[in-house]
Amino acid sequence: MFAITERVRPGRTFTDVFVTLSLAVLLIWFGLMNISGASTGTVERWISGHILLKGLLPNKHYIMWGLGGLQALAGLLIALHSVPDHLKRLAYWFVAIYSLGALSLMFTNPVWIESLGGFPAIGSGQGIIKHVTLLGLAMWRLGYRYSETVMLLGLILVLGWIGCMKFTAPEANGVEPLLKSSPVFNWWLTNYFDKQGASNVIGVIELVTLLLLTGYWWNRKLFTFGCLLSAATFVVTLSFLVTFGLAWNSDMGGFPYLSSSGLFLLKDLPLLAATFVLARRS
Repeated sequence: MFAITERVRPGRTFTDVFVTLSLAVLLIWFGLMNISGASTGTVERWISGHILLKGLLPNKHYIMWGLGGLQALAGLLIALHSVPDHLKRLAYWFVAIYSLGALSLMFTNPVWIESLGGFPAIGSGQGIIKHVTLLGLAMWRLGYRYSETVMLLGLILVLGWIGCMKFTAPEANGVEPLLKSSPVFNWWLTNYFDKQGASNVIGVIELVTLLLLTGYWWNRKLFTFGCLLSAATFVVTLSFLVTFGLAWNSDMGGFPYLSSSGLFLLKDLPLLAATFVLARRS
């Protein structure tokens, strides 16, 4: 078992507050999406591919209500400052267990792009691997040693794996509508790059960020630059929630109901929080 430090509840610094809010927002929003039924398609897809859970598919609505209720409750316990420590710890343990459960989907569902030969060409699993960093944040809040290492490895995994995928045609096809929707980035496609070229540039930036983040172990100045690039990357990704119309579930009337794309984008909020935690070591 991971060794535990003496500090259980961090102080009220900007980083602490941002971590709290990012986890609370993610959990409450995801929880309400499940309770409302807006995530039905996403949940159904994951359950049907899970070797242990597919038999529960006829009861998917009960699973969504139960999971959604737990997510929303955990988010509220995390968000409310007056909640006792032992209840907050239960909420963070839920985040850890939820993250591990989500990661199990990598081994039970078709998360690879068959047109590219399957593994390691990751498709729908891109959102799942973000839960490694989420697990690290929960560990950090619980006071466990090596939590920052888990966070960092999670960021490296996301930036490295998804960054490499940017050099493939399926990923470029996915990036194109995001860039077109953004008033900040649509000029890339208009004036300088085709969709594959733009995707390649993003891939290079993500891989450079990964390399700089490894400076955590050998060069703190480079690690600082890596944190800055990492934060900028996640801020840009989160901005697509504002500009990309398909981030919202049109069948439910749009905002505030997230689509599967919106759920994927929102997961970058705790990744941004993890970057702030790690930056304190630079």
